[in-house]
Amino acid sequence: MLHPITLQRLRDFRLSGFIDALATQAELAPYRDLPFLERLTLLIDAEHSRRAQQKTANLVKTARLAASARLTEVDFSIPRNLDRHKLLELCQGDWLTGGQNIIITGPTGVGKTFLASVIAHALCAKGLAVRFQRTHQWLADLLFVVERKRFNQAVAGYRKVPLIVFDEWMRDPISAPEARVLLDLFDDRYQRASCLFIAQTPVENWHQKFEDPTLADAVLDRIIHSSIRLNIAGESVRKIQARKETSLRSENT
Repeated sequence: MLHPITLQRLRDFRLSGFIDALATQAELAPYRDLPFLERLTLLIDAEHSRRAQQKTANLVKTARLAASARLTEVDFSIPRNLDRHKLLELCQGDWLTGGQNIIITGPTGVGKTFLASVIAHALCAKGLAVRFQRTHQWLADLLFVVERKRFNQAVAGYRKVPLIVFDEWMRDPISAPEARVLLDLFDDRYQRASCLFIAQTPVENWHQKFEDPTLADAVLDRIIHSSIRLNIAGESVRKIQARKETSLRSENT
């Protein structure tokens, strides 16, 4: 094992992945027969993997995802009009180029927020920043910075975030002041940064949710025409899972 001073210097460099891999090599005999460069490569790979995992964890935490979800956790056997290939493509993130939007619609319980979280987590794993909030929280934040006369700075900050997610979109009516801040935000992001909208209300009913029809036209024009749509259907996933659990308990009694 290395001299304690050398180990401390590695800790000072924050190379914990390197140190852990070095300890493993010292404990296991097969590593001792490897050439120096091969062992060094393994140590560097271990540190690189640790840093990549830490970066992903930090991005996921900052994103404030509504659910901790990964692609491997998606149950494609549930009948809900979910295209496996389409979801895989969205998780790659190519659609972010040019500021395309995603709209996920469907009834309560079909897993809309979960699927959006899967996409968001996959983007974080690629090193991309995401912000995930319910729509009423977004509106509260935006109106707050307007009141503090810091709206332009806030919008400029969001410009650096490739994807912002609006959960429970169109759950509540949109007032004229709310529509104005949304219009300014979407206008700034148009064709250069993306949004993802999760809605129970069908797209054709969005317009009537706005207090001001003219503002509704302007806001929706910047959302709908550049969007990829996932229309999820079927029974509530919670209901299906509860039914399966009940069936399993019956079989075990």
